[in-house]
Amino acid sequence: MRNFLNRLKYFIILAALQTLLFGHIHLFGYATVYIYLLFILKMPRFATRNEQMMWAFALGLTVDIFGNTPGINAAAATMLAFMRNYILAMFISNGINEDLIPSTRVLRWGSYVSYAAICTLLFAFILFTLELFTFSMPLHLLLSVGSSTLLTLLFLIVFESFNGQSK
Repeated sequence: MRNFLNRLKYFIILAALQTLLFGHIHLFGYATVYIYLLFILKMPRFATRNEQMMWAFALGLTVDIFGNTPGINAAAATMLAFMRNYILAMFISNGINEDLIPSTRVLRWGSYVSYAAICTLLFAFILFTLELFTFSMPLHLLLSVGSSTLLTLLFLIVFESFNGQSK
């Protein structure tokens, strides 16, 4: 029950930050920070795929409702949650405990940044492909995906560096 309440608190904080602050920032018309990806990236590895996908869908849907977007965050977040364990497995050695929560202390900086970069890139590609719903504007798609991935990754790294110092 305690884990559920902690996860719910983290869910509410990240959803509020995304919808009230970061969802309104669009640098140069392309780059947007998707801070709520922290919730999906930091899910415990032992959580079932269905549990991860339900949390991600609920978070994406919450962002969609308050951001007035037609389900694209829910779809992209759910797909990321589905793929997350496969991506995480690329950076975990066999000796690491099953119930880990991905962080720089467990994965080290290089592996954690790579894990977060791949997840963020996958999320941004799905999100902007659904938003544009066409490949006829490849430059716009590449600029949106690339700039949002880099900006989000920057915020994820900053968060992780503060999180690592506090413990």
